Amino acid sequence: MVKDNQMSSSNSITIFHQNICGFKRKTDEFISSMFPDFLYILCFSEHQLKKPELDQINVHGYRLCAAYCRQVVKRGGVCIFVKKKLKYSNTDLDKYCKDQDTEGCVLKLKSTFFNVCIMAVYRAPTGNFNLFLNRLDDIIKTLYKVELRLIICGEINVHYLTDNDKKDNLMQCF
Repeated sequence: MVKDNQMSSSNSITIFHQNICGFKRKTDEFISSMFPDFLYILCFSEHQLKKPELDQINVHGYRLCAAYCRQVVKRGGVCIFVKKKLKYSNTDLDKYCKDQDTEGCVLKLKSTFFNVCIMAVYRAPTGNFNLFLNRLDDIIKTLYKVELRLIICGEINVHYLTDNDKKDNLMQCF
């Protein structure tokens, strides 16, 4: 467990998200050396592994704390690694997840200075966008508490540089 005064003078955490395009293509040495020490949370989309394979990934100084691995379709998946010294709890999102449409995992961090819930999500370009929005809404409703900050990171394959229905519908959720 990290004490609040060990985090930083601003009592903040640093969260990193990356579409990793498959952990299998990366060596343990590459994975362990690519993250600077100031990152507390590492969120990955498209890890492309089954749970036993993901459990074997070694990111030096971090532990795997939450993950979704596809059940039927290949590729995809999301996971969250956390600095070993941080205290966290998990919330199971499996009932909301469906391969390609809504893939997600979440963890909660609690300290004297903040309560935060960090969610990693992925929706494949071929995934059902309306199902994604409905399930994301359900997840947010389940997690929501006034005193809890919610941070959502991931890849949802919505084009933000042009006006489009998917972008508008997503923005209405928030």
